[in-house]
Amino acid sequence: MRHTAYLTGAILGLALAATPALAGMCQAGKLMCPTKMPVGGYCECTSHGVTTSGTVVAKAPPKQKVDATAGGCGAQPHAPGCP
Repeated sequence: MRHTAYLTGAILGLALAATPALAGMCQAGKLMCPTKMPVGGYCECTSHGVTTSGTVVAKAPPKQKVDATAGGCGAQPHAPGCP
């Protein structure tokens, strides 16, 4: 019984960690992508090989779909949250 509880907890933890809704969202022009950067900070989204800079928001606006991938910190490598 104890093993089942540990296994359930581990699976739930992995599922929550992989959920973009728990991360901040980068709003870069018309693009939206998940990011681990702090809310209000600098971020980038990449779509079709083009990277666009934006600002981190707590969650996506209603009806806005996530349509890009996180682009990193290319233009501002010293922004808060960049390695």
